[in-house]
Amino acid sequence: MPRLPAYLVDPFAPITAFSKWVGRVLTQWLPEHPLTAFLEYWIYDFVKVALLLVLTSAVLGFARRMVGVRWLRRSIGRSDWKGTLAGALLGVFTPVCSCSVTPLYASLIHSGASRQSAGAFLFAAPAVNEFAIAVVLLALGWQGALLYLVLGLGAALLTGHYAHLFGLEPCGICSSSPVALFTSARPKALDALVESFHEAVRLLARLKVALLVGTALAAVLVQYNLRPVEVMLRIGDAWWSPVVGVLLGLPLDVNAAAALPILLPLAQAGLPIGTLIALMMATTLASFPEAAVLKSLIGWRGLLKLGAWYFTYCTAVGFILNWVFA
Repeated sequence: MPRLPAYLVDPFAPITAFSKWVGRVLTQWLPEHPLTAFLEYWIYDFVKVALLLVLTSAVLGFARRMVGVRWLRRSIGRSDWKGTLAGALLGVFTPVCSCSVTPLYASLIHSGASRQSAGAFLFAAPAVNEFAIAVVLLALGWQGALLYLVLGLGAALLTGHYAHLFGLEPCGICSSSPVALFTSARPKALDALVESFHEAVRLLARLKVALLVGTALAAVLVQYNLRPVEVMLRIGDAWWSPVVGVLLGLPLDVNAAAALPILLPLAQAGLPIGTLIALMMATTLASFPEAAVLKSLIGWRGLLKLGAWYFTYCTAVGFILNWVFA
């Protein structure tokens, strides 16, 4: 199986390594048991996601205080197509899994990003980042990678443009206005850093229950060890295979690195390219853990609308590509 450079596999390697160390240290005194493995993964995932939330919120808050809100208004703060494109491109260069993207989405909203820009980021970050493209390139070739990039970026732009229809109306947890945090004088760097860190910690406190539930679901899915490869191999090239691929992929907490062992054997077995891309999009785009966190941000109605959009889009792409390349 092709191997990718370590820095591509996990660009947040220091955070991941530290989180794994915390989970291991806190559970090493327990006997070997499935519950111990579950607890270790739960602690690891919660620490990782919490650190991502605090760090990104603190960095954005620091930049907002030192530079001002102009840079936000000119890019991810815009509500037009330029702001939507800025959010999508930011997601392309932010390779995270579906479980980690929701805290970053909250950080963007909290820092003044428009719902259009944040919505495009929410789709693009787990689905269209550069590592996901590299994985598709290895598994499906340049044709599959190009299709994946074009279709995924287009879907991210649609998600941002129609954010209001998909229910991406963030609640008060993370949508406080950044303008109120400014005075006419530029603060000292240390004061700005301390204030930004405290603000990030307060955001984490408001989201802690959702993060605990979401990371617990991620740990359950890891222990459940669902095997989509065996299911998809049995289905083969049936016309309805994209539907099954998307249904299998959406609940899983899978990043692009973990998707590679799923895609390669299916590609080698000759499954249609549309089914493979639909499965890839579904596995990296969403998950049950992400849904648990998103529910606290956009409510049940928004979550159901967004889930229906994800399912419809991934399935439609699979059917269209299978028809075109039949």
